[in-house]
Amino acid sequence: MAPRSPSKAAARSGGQGLVSTGLASISGKLFPETRQLIDSADGEGMEEFTLTNTTVASSLPLQMLLYFNVHYSIFWGFLTLAIMIYKDSFLAVNSAYRILSPLLLSVWCLVEPLRLYFGYVGNLQEKVPQLTGFWLFTLLPQIPISFFFIISLPLRVQGESPADLATVQGSIQLPFDRAGSIVLIVMLGIEAVVGYIALRVMVKSQVLKFHLQRTRDEGAVAVGKQANRV
Repeated sequence: MAPRSPSKAAARSGGQGLVSTGLASISGKLFPETRQLIDSADGEGMEEFTLTNTTVASSLPLQMLLYFNVHYSIFWGFLTLAIMIYKDSFLAVNSAYRILSPLLLSVWCLVEPLRLYFGYVGNLQEKVPQLTGFWLFTLLPQIPISFFFIISLPLRVQGESPADLATVQGSIQLPFDRAGSIVLIVMLGIEAVVGYIALRVMVKSQVLKFHLQRTRDEGAVAVGKQANRV
């Protein structure tokens, strides 16, 4: 296997740095308590800022929700895609649904892995910027997209009855359509609430750790000065 190009590795690390900087800036605006940590921290300080050495600030309820959400998101995504293909093949759905549903499902599929990744990293490693990204992606666009798949049903469709091949006009609702989306949006709503609570707890823990570290540093400097005088 050929070694990885230094330029590609540098570009990748630079991209990750830009993402981390952007998320840190957003979290600083949403949670002003973290501004003093971000502004006063250099490279080493930012590493300390990401993981507390006081009490564990990770949220167990949020981690459980993320675990179940990973499995259910895979199930919901594949089944929604299969239902969409079935409707397009056997039912004459309206043009608005035919255009919007694949577009919104594509956006959901692109955002969901990134959202869950930010949730896992932010919660387990106690990284406030990543957990903020997870919380924001939960609010927008995932909850509105899930809500779309609820309010867009039942649909006005036209199809052929398998019994007499007569044209049937009216509303049709497949069993998983609304039920699956309701379960997903309830899970996302709980994650939004629990994620915000976890963020508040983590920010308080980070601020407490920051002030404890500053107190230790000032005490060490004072002891050093006193020793030099002696």
